[in-house]
Amino acid sequence: MPSARIFSTILVVLTTLASWSAQAQISNGNTFTIGGIEEDVTGADAVQARQTAIREARQKAMKLLVERMVSPEDRAKVPPVSDQRLDSMVRGVEFERERTAGTRYSATIGVVFSAEPVKQWLGEAGISIAETVSRAALVIPLWKDKTGLEPLDDRNAWRDAWSGLDTLGTSVPVALARGDQLDQDAITVEQAYVGDITALSRLDERYRAPVVIVAVAEGEKEGPIKLSGMRYDMQTGARSPLMSLTVQDSSQLAAAAKQIHAKLDQDWRGLATVRRDQQAGLDVVVPIQALSDWVKVRQRLGGIPAIRSVAVRQLEADHADLHLDYYGSPEDLQKTLSQVGLQLEKDADTWRLLAR
Repeated sequence: MPSARIFSTILVVLTTLASWSAQAQISNGNTFTIGGIEEDVTGADAVQARQTAIREARQKAMKLLVERMVSPEDRAKVPPVSDQRLDSMVRGVEFERERTAGTRYSATIGVVFSAEPVKQWLGEAGISIAETVSRAALVIPLWKDKTGLEPLDDRNAWRDAWSGLDTLGTSVPVALARGDQLDQDAITVEQAYVGDITALSRLDERYRAPVVIVAVAEGEKEGPIKLSGMRYDMQTGARSPLMSLTVQDSSQLAAAAKQIHAKLDQDWRGLATVRRDQQAGLDVVVPIQALSDWVKVRQRLGGIPAIRSVAVRQLEADHADLHLDYYGSPEDLQKTLSQVGLQLEKDADTWRLLAR
C-alpha cells in the first residue's frame, strides 16, 4: 500500500492542477493561423510587390480558413468579406524564405487571425463552425509485405498515395514524414508500426505536429492489400484507430488514402464543430490510480471546444469530482469524449470519466 507521504505528494500536485481547472474556461486559444501560402509577385518595385503579396496571401488564407472551419454544405452561406472586415480579423502576418530580385518578390507567408472576430462574422450568417483549426498532422506511411516492413525512405505506391493528396483546404491538413536519415535516426519502422510513443515523440521533435498518423498497408503489391493504422495525439496522449479497409491492388491506394483522410476530416469536424443551441451540465467522477490518470483527463478535456468549463468540486487521492458545462446533448458529449480517448459511462446514478 502506498505510504501517506506518497498520497500527500500526489494530492499537492493534484491540487495545483485542480486550481488551474477550476479557474479556466476550456479554450483552444484566441487565434487561428493559416501557414504555407506561397506567393511570387511582380510589381512596380519590390516594396509594392511585397504589399501585393501580403494582400493576396490574406485573401487566400481567409478562403482556406473558411474551408477548414465550415462544412462543405454550409459554405454557400458564407458572406463576402470587405477589406475593412478582413482588417479587423487579421492579427498579423508571418514570413518565411523572403526573396526580392528587382521588381519581383517571393515568400512563404502565414496569416494569423483573431478567433473571436472570425467566429462573429460566420455566426452572423447562422453557420455552425469548427471552433479550432488544426496544424498539419504528420503521416508515416508504412508498407509490410511477406519479407517484413519496408524502410521509411522507400518510395512505394502507399507513400505516393498520401503524398498526392491535396489536404490544404481541409480541416486536417497532412504532411509526410520525409523518411530521410534524420527520421531514421529518431525512429525505426518497427517502432512506428507498434506505436512506440517515445520514438514517435522523438520523431515529432523535428516536425512539431499535434497529431501523428501511422498509416499501414499490409500485403503484396499485386494485392489484396489491407489498410489500417493509428492516430496519435501528441499533446494529450490519446490514440484512435484509423478506418480499416482492403483494396484489390496498388492501383486503388490513392482512392483509399483519400477515403481514410475524408474520415479523419469528418471526425475532426465532429469534434471541433460546436452546436450552441443546447447547453447542459453534468457531474462526473474521475477515478485516480496514478497521477497520470488525472493529467490525461485534464489535458484531453482542454482540447474539446464543446466543453465550456470544468469545475473541480472535490479532490481526493483516489478520485476527483468534476462538474462539466458543455454544449450539445449528453449523447453528443459521450461521442465527443470518445474521440479524444475519454470514456464516459454511467454506473448506477454516477457518471464516471476515464482515460482509455
